[in-house]
Parts: sequence; C-alpha cells; structure tokens
Amino acid sequence: MKNASEIRRELDLAVAEGKLPMSVSLVGNSDDVLFSHASGFRDVENRQPMLTDSIFAIASMTKLITTIAILQLVESEQVNLDSGLDQYLPDTVNPRILKGFDGEENPIFINASRSPTIRELITHTSGYVYSIWNEIALFAQKKGVTSAFGEGRDSIITPLYFEPGSKWEYGVGIDWLGLIVEQVSGQRLMDFFEERIFLPLQMEDTFFEFPLDKMDRAVMMTARVKNELVKSELYQPIAAERGSMSFYSGGGGLYSTVDDYARIMRTLLNEGTLDGKRILSKGMVNQMFKNHIGSLNVLPGKAQIKALSNDFNLTFGEKSKWGLGFLLSTEGTENGRASGSASWAGLFNSFFWIDRENDLCAVFATQVLPFFDEEAVATLISFERAVYGLQADQN
Repeated sequence: MKNASEIRRELDLAVAEGKLPMSVSLVGNSDDVLFSHASGFRDVENRQPMLTDSIFAIASMTKLITTIAILQLVESEQVNLDSGLDQYLPDTVNPRILKGFDGEENPIFINASRSPTIRELITHTSGYVYSIWNEIALFAQKKGVTSAFGEGRDSIITPLYFEPGSKWEYGVGIDWLGLIVEQVSGQRLMDFFEERIFLPLQMEDTFFEFPLDKMDRAVMMTARVKNELVKSELYQPIAAERGSMSFYSGGGGLYSTVDDYARIMRTLLNEGTLDGKRILSKGMVNQMFKNHIGSLNVLPGKAQIKALSNDFNLTFGEKSKWGLGFLLSTEGTENGRASGSASWAGLFNSFFWIDRENDLCAVFATQVLPFFDEEAVATLISFERAVYGLQADQN
C-alpha cells in the first residue's frame, strides 16, 4: 500500500465537495489492517460522525459469506458442487423457464432441461435473475406472476429465465444456497454463520437482525434524487430481535463493519485461516480464485428499477470471469489490481476487492441509492488508484 495521506485526501474530498454523504474504507493484507478511514456523517440529520466501526448494510457482499458457508458443506461432503438444487430442495424439481409474454400478456413457459447445479447457483449461471436488471422478470413481477423484489422468501421463488449453464446473469441463486445451508445443516442461516464463520473469525459486528444496543453505530441510508442527496425512504436500519426474521437472505441481508469484512478477506489471503482459526482448506480457497464459468463472460447489468440501480458494469470494461464467490479480473484493472484479483459489491454502493498477487484487500463503502452511483464509483476508482500509488484518474 502506498501513501496513506493521499488515500485519506481522496476519500475526504468526495464528502467535502458534497458528492457523498459519508464513506468508510479499509486496506489490509494477510498480516494486518494497514489503513482505515471514515469521512462524513453516519447520520447527516443529527450530525453524527461516521466512524470506522460504524455498521452498514453490506447487501450483496453477503454473497461471499454464503458462498463460504456452502463450500464448508462441500468440504464436509454434505453438498456436491455439481448436484442439482432439486437434490437438496425437492420442491424445486422440474423448473420452468419464463421466456416472455404473448400478445395478451400471458406468460410463456417452457420446461428447463434440468435443475441448476450448486456451482451454477454460485456463479450466476443458474437461470435465476433479479428483476432490478431483467426486463422480463420485472414485467412478471408487475403482472403478479412472481412476488416483488425484497419480499422475503417469496421473492426468490421464481421461474428460471434461461437454460442453466447457458449464460451469465446476476441473480438470486445465492439466496437459494442459503436455503440449502439451512436444509443440510439443520440450522438457521445466522446460527450457521455465527458458529462456522463469525465466531472463529471474531466478527462481532456482523448480523442479519440489527441489535438494539448497537443502533448508535447504524448508518442512515441516503438516496440521490435529481442530483440531490436526501434521506432514503427505503432500507433505513431498524432494530430487530435476534431470530425474529422469517427469512435470512443469503444473497444480501447482512449488516457489518469494514473491520469485520476485512477478516473475511484476510482469511482468503491467508488461504483459509486467520489467527489460528481455519474455516476453509487451502485447496478450496485456491478453487475460489479459478474460473468456474468457462467461456462465458461476466456481463453488465441494465437497470430496470431506476430507484434501486443505475446500469452497472463491475468489470470496468475488462473481460472478467466468475470464481466461487466473486468476479475475477483475469487481466487486472487499469486502476491497480493485479490479474486474478477478486471483487464484488453491494446494492448500497459498497465495494471490495482481494488482490492475492500483491497481498492486498480493500473495502470502500457508502450508503447511497441507486446502485452504481456515479460519484461513489468515481470515489472508488480514486481510492483504488491511491492504494496502488497511481496518479488520479483524469477522465
């Protein structure tokens, strides 16, 4: 890692200029945390400063943790990567593909050749999609064929939208993996996470239900509406009793801190172990960083629900693959990451990457809708370039 003062300057500038309400970031390596910094206010209305231990919704950064959980079950031979979803959840047998709608707006279904495999669920090649970025899925939602996004377990009970294994499209497959973890282990997902991941890694601030006694560290959700930052009407953190949720979203339900999430990333830099606690084997960690989608490529997303997301391209124009848990930048990025680096993001504009070649990991987060906010992405790029000691991007 390069000059900490330069990194800090880039992060503070975005807040000082009113481009973001707040941000929090961290850089680490296999040995330790190298840098962490918070800018702005976690609660703008009450002028509560953002701190590095502030707790924010990590949204789809949850997916890496759910993937680790399923891989633990693969290692214990309770789950097979190439077995079908229907072998673990029989209710999903004989899936159908929704091809579209006819002239009278009736859904057109065909039978899928098979159930998607666990590997396809992990890699977003299963046929499951998100209505946020899929036009047919959003229309199905509007016509009552499927439930609305965010409505618990019902929202993931959808048809497929393409033949398993035939393309890459971001979707709810990881939520199905969470249900498999519960089915196979006999535990609720939060209990499994705590026992097998959070307690061994000393992640004390990561949870689905926000504890009342930690609400003083919660971060207000902001929305950018007509180029103005306002308090969001959606996704404000609220306290909830542990175990009170009927459905734990393995695809996006966790709250965490940059310090806690760094412990996940540093564990992967250390080939599955941290501070003497092993959660995955070295061999499995190496598998996570290999291409598992063959000749397919990770594709951009075209926003259908503009309040939740802009169009996004997390490949940043580079050909990218998918490993077990994250995107793989096979050629690296022009902003510093080495080839083979892993990365992904959360809906509220949180981003992480793991660069094994340079023994670096980083997370940058704000709490702003819609996803792939222009200012958040520009600050992410400036942050990455500063971490690697590159000059500021002039574009």
